[in-house]
Amino acid sequence: MFEDAFAKVGLSGKSFYTLLMAFGCGTTAALTARNMEDKNAKIKTALLTPYMSCSAKLPIYAVVGGAFFGKTNPIVVFFLYILGVCVALLVSFLLEKTKLKSKEQSFILEFPKYRFPSLKRIFIVIWQNTKSFLVRVGSLLISINVIIWILQSFTFDFKFVKTSGGVCVLETLGGIFAPVFSPLGFGTWGAVSALLAGLIAKEVIVSSIAMFNGIDMESGGANKQIMSSLTIASSVVSFTNASALSFMVFCLLYSPCLSTISVFRKEIGRKWTSIAILIHLLVAYTASFAVYRLAILFESLNFVVCIAIFVSLLIVGFCAFNVIKKIKTGKTCSNCDVCGKCK
Repeated sequence: MFEDAFAKVGLSGKSFYTLLMAFGCGTTAALTARNMEDKNAKIKTALLTPYMSCSAKLPIYAVVGGAFFGKTNPIVVFFLYILGVCVALLVSFLLEKTKLKSKEQSFILEFPKYRFPSLKRIFIVIWQNTKSFLVRVGSLLISINVIIWILQSFTFDFKFVKTSGGVCVLETLGGIFAPVFSPLGFGTWGAVSALLAGLIAKEVIVSSIAMFNGIDMESGGANKQIMSSLTIASSVVSFTNASALSFMVFCLLYSPCLSTISVFRKEIGRKWTSIAILIHLLVAYTASFAVYRLAILFESLNFVVCIAIFVSLLIVGFCAFNVIKKIKTGKTCSNCDVCGKCK
């Protein structure tokens, strides 16, 4: 069913299973791309996995979205999922037309004769796969978490923040990059530092925001306290409706966690891993900027005007699509016998 649709953007039916797994964990999903025969399709499939909204991003949507969108947040989250899929297909289409042209692929799924495996064989396979995952991914996560803790707890002259009252390394780095994110609506060191910490694991973003806003995660109702602090302008990390939506879009599309990046390096090579990170950052920045500006525009207009603008954009897009399609097929008018331009 997905073979023909995916072929139009340079993917195969096997890509569907990889992208479907990415809704759970992008790291394990990227590992499954190794089964693809065509190298270019393999690179594209692995590169697209971060655009699928993995379960690690749900805490961000629940906390940040819940603080500003309330009961309508599930609808916002649903459209974030759809946005990730649409962006993935668009990026794949652009790569197919530029640097990563895929060969013709056929998706043939052969079902072997079913046999019930022995318990010994089951435990051996589970142990081998678990060991491989823990060694390749777990060791990296542990080491990087230690590094992030050091960056959050010590200053550049290696003094403990809680006793010296100095500025931690992560806050300093966040302050350096903060102006870059000002056009997206969240140009504060706290928001940027949370994004930097999110490179370890996307769940860390919520705990980092809690730490920056002075909220104890061990206390009861921590999530409600975080949501409340996000609406206070004096908090280290605070948003408006527009900037909160922009922040959620950026978290959806920007670079994956380091465990996924390490899998990229081993599966598609250092060159394409570096290119993939640049693509993710560029796409995330562009999409967040567009969403933020549109959100500000819609906030200043009434609902009827917003609907009119949306319908107008759909009509213009549909007309432009038809014109481009006719030009590509050589059909520019309805009666070629009269004008003779198409001949």
